Amino acid sequence: MSSRFRFHGYAIGVAGQITQPFLETIEVQAATALPAIGGRGTARVTNFECRDLLRFHLAASEVSGSECDCKTGEWSAATHLKASVEGLNIMGMVTADRIVANLVSTYSPAVGQNSVRLLGTRFENLRIAGIPVKVDLATDLFDKYDTHSTLCGAYKDNDDVRNLMDRAAMRHSSDVPAKIQRWLPSGGSAGQMPERLSLVRSLVPETGGLEAWGHIIHVPGFGTIRLAELVLSPATRVINMLQISFDCPYKGRMMCLSVGDGGEPNGE
Repeated sequence: MSSRFRFHGYAIGVAGQITQPFLETIEVQAATALPAIGGRGTARVTNFECRDLLRFHLAASEVSGSECDCKTGEWSAATHLKASVEGLNIMGMVTADRIVANLVSTYSPAVGQNSVRLLGTRFENLRIAGIPVKVDLATDLFDKYDTHSTLCGAYKDNDDVRNLMDRAAMRHSSDVPAKIQRWLPSGGSAGQMPERLSLVRSLVPETGGLEAWGHIIHVPGFGTIRLAELVLSPATRVINMLQISFDCPYKGRMMCLSVGDGGEPNGE
């Protein structure tokens, strides 16, 4: 196999750890990684149950990477990373029919950097504390500006893009309570694109009762829920779809679906 490109990518299904009122480690479910030479890997877990903490019907991940010239007639390297969970139930408080994290990355010498697309990333029938929550993800915006340089340029020159990304990073939020502040991105200067934000354009509970700030929801007696966080760098994009930090009486954390890419040319 050619060594012109060094692949890197991973997809993780579900993992977690409870530290109070008992110790319980939920080992990583349905995880797979892409070797530097590319190829394909899959993982699949069905009908999983851990105490009354976590249940799901199916968690699956798939990674693939190959070099080809099928699209442009010139050499390129393509990486596809996907993780999904179906029939999710976390303590009866967070449920979803399906959640999907999807990332397609293409490198070509003509562009000189990875083109990353996130279309297909989604929540289906998400409910929090029994309340249906409609989540609108801005995958269209990030797919439109699919390289790091074009995204930085849009953030600098396009007010709509800058306002959406600053709002998604909660950069100018002044009414966020201390219990939520700890989960917000830190660092970064004004005018500089945030490195951590969320794909959530809007989050609309069907009824009242939920405390929400941007992509973050707090449920007293259960925990703080963060949806569709995105990590950006010139070489990498990472999607973390669902993260929970539990409140008393439970303590611990849980994550559902994470995919990340950072492949690069080998220089050979």
